[in-house]
Amino acid sequence: MLSLREATVLADVAEAKVRKDIETGLLTPIKSTNLERLLFRWADVFVFAAVYKGDLLSAALRRKAFEELEGLVAPSGRRHFYEHLDAESLLDATLTRDRPSQLLGACDRLTLDDYLFIDVAKLVEDLAPRLDLYAKGLTHIEEKEGVLGGEAVFKNTRLSVNHIGKMREGGEKIENILEDYPYLRKNDVEFARLYFKSHPTVGRPPRSEEIGVAGSPSSR
Repeated sequence: MLSLREATVLADVAEAKVRKDIETGLLTPIKSTNLERLLFRWADVFVFAAVYKGDLLSAALRRKAFEELEGLVAPSGRRHFYEHLDAESLLDATLTRDRPSQLLGACDRLTLDDYLFIDVAKLVEDLAPRLDLYAKGLTHIEEKEGVLGGEAVFKNTRLSVNHIGKMREGGEKIENILEDYPYLRKNDVEFARLYFKSHPTVGRPPRSEEIGVAGSPSSR
């Protein structure tokens, strides 16, 4: 499952637009009765991008888009599959496919009105690389007690994911980052940027010795 922030970052849409529809009841997140967090499916990234990328869809058309797009989601990723899960199972839910880009069925366009449609093929083409990169990147990081206060780090290192993401988001060139941290790959850096945007750091910034500035894995 994804947080609201993750879903909107991956869809590249304004979080405020989504929150407004949640508040009015037009959009419903996946929630258990004893779970306070707003959770969304990977497939919802496509939904958010299709519905909120522009400002042309009325509330009625947004509602119709939600319903029509749900029909394109793979059966294993549809809402009813998650809505019966309790909080613990919901938080532990994992992708049933290696690539979340495969969660949306093949469809060139989705008609909403006589002359209005969603270009589904373009939607998938634009978002698939970002979703798959993020999903794979999550398998390359870990949170360990006693390492940076439990902050996410790249596996087998003490290198903060948010540190790398902040560098990239701030305009640092990928080649410069890879030169300083040669055990990273280009995809690691691009993933870290998305992770940083969807997991803003709370509290004091880590000291230099905490973020692995020496550029070496913690295997020693």
